[in-house]
Amino acid sequence: MRDYSWVSRVLAVILFFIGTTGFVSDKDLPTIKGKKTVATVNDEPITLDEFNQELATLHQGIGEGQKSEKEKLSELLKRLINTRLIIQEARRMGLDELKELKERADVFARQTLRDELLERQVKNIKPDEKEVEILYREAIKEWKIKSILFEKEEDAKAMEDALNGGKGFDETLEKSLSDKKGKGGEEGNYLKEKDLLPEIAEAVSKMKIGSTSAVVKIKTGFVIFKLEDVRFPENPTVKEQVRMELLRKKQKEVFSTYEKALKAKFVKVNDPLLKSIDFESKEQGIEKLLRDKRAVAEIKGEKPITVGELAEYMKRQLYHGVERAIEAKRLNKRKDQILEEMLEKRILRKEALRLGVDKTEGYKNKVKEYENSLIFGAFVQKAVMPDVKLNEEELKAYYDQHMKEYSYPEMMRIKSLAFSKREDAEKAIVNLRQGTDFLWLGANAEGQVDKNTKGVLNFEGNLLTTKNLPENMQKAVSGAKSGDFRLLANPENYFYVLFIQEIIPPRPQPYPEVREQIAKKIYGEKIVRAVEEYADKLRAVSEV
Repeated sequence: MRDYSWVSRVLAVILFFIGTTGFVSDKDLPTIKGKKTVATVNDEPITLDEFNQELATLHQGIGEGQKSEKEKLSELLKRLINTRLIIQEARRMGLDELKELKERADVFARQTLRDELLERQVKNIKPDEKEVEILYREAIKEWKIKSILFEKEEDAKAMEDALNGGKGFDETLEKSLSDKKGKGGEEGNYLKEKDLLPEIAEAVSKMKIGSTSAVVKIKTGFVIFKLEDVRFPENPTVKEQVRMELLRKKQKEVFSTYEKALKAKFVKVNDPLLKSIDFESKEQGIEKLLRDKRAVAEIKGEKPITVGELAEYMKRQLYHGVERAIEAKRLNKRKDQILEEMLEKRILRKEALRLGVDKTEGYKNKVKEYENSLIFGAFVQKAVMPDVKLNEEELKAYYDQHMKEYSYPEMMRIKSLAFSKREDAEKAIVNLRQGTDFLWLGANAEGQVDKNTKGVLNFEGNLLTTKNLPENMQKAVSGAKSGDFRLLANPENYFYVLFIQEIIPPRPQPYPEVREQIAKKIYGEKIVRAVEEYADKLRAVSEV
């Protein structure tokens, strides 16, 4: 079977860029077959609903720029007209009768039918807002913890005994630090559960503000900590994520209950037969079972699922071959799951047809839209692409004319020192510009912030792409030369001395490196133009 899916990479561009014409006002539009119509193409209507649906998707492209609203709407209408002309031509060519297209359309239609049925079951489902609030507060919860880490368990136990004896946490912590028995003790930071070790998270979740923990064993030693505070910083994004997660969970539960009810209503599985089927047996073997007509599951009012059909379905799922699956002893383990999948598809389709889902406008429009996209793709592949050619000269000419687009970006090799005060950073820059060695200054300058301090930026001489640097840093190094020193000031945090060790200017990428990229771009543009020209010819002999 041929695969037209790769054509979709250029179809979006083609469907987007086709032509302009005068816009038809939405006032006093004619009604055809009960629907407001913005245009007819050879007596085939383009409805206002279709137009508005396309309009709603225009968040980019023709929705941008300096064009007036009327011009944008004109482009959209012309795109719809020309697309309809192309699809009509493709049908006249018989492309809609291609076997591979029909098979893909049928798969889509069946899946969409099931989706539409399930969508009916959950369209009014909403998450419990009380449950949302509970889970949301757990998600945004932050603990302020002050801790000390001991290497030896006996030292940790000694502090725990002191705390149990009535001594204060800060007092015992300071003593352990001064005795060099523990490390840490800095002012506590607010941390989320995901930022904590599992052992710490489990312990702190059971604590009250102001309480201290027992000794907690972790990979690097033994920890005792104090819970200083708990806060719940608002985060609307997280709240919406929690709400959507709960909604999906509830929908899944509804789906499961609904499918079980349908199965109980329509299905009877021959469990003894299913259990006896051995896809891994040399005597039975999957090839022999493919011819087995025994019914492994009966569906009321439908044909039963036979052992042979089960074997065929399973065989299609084995992308790496039957033999490998047999060797791995995976076939028999999967037979129940495979049968469930087959039954789910059959009973959902049966119920959807019973309820007339296939006759709804929503379903029919989705299927029609997909079929049209397949037909359009087949037309482009068969009627347009064979005549689109590329030559090396035009590719090289494009490369020469657009060399800036195909260049390596400017890069800088930067080292940094961080200071807590601006005056210390400025003094360091003065000394460096007067000839002080950067490494010596880094080892001796006062007022520096430890590189391991949380939130400190460290630049260790690695090559960095200039345009990817933070905006304030880009401004700080703008116009710099190799050997320059610049100040990066961030009053809310720290002050950085930046040593620009090396600058690698932008340079063109070699033509062979970008040839394929250029070829795809030019090829796509040529296809767009070819489709536009074809559509113009069709329009000249059509009634629009």
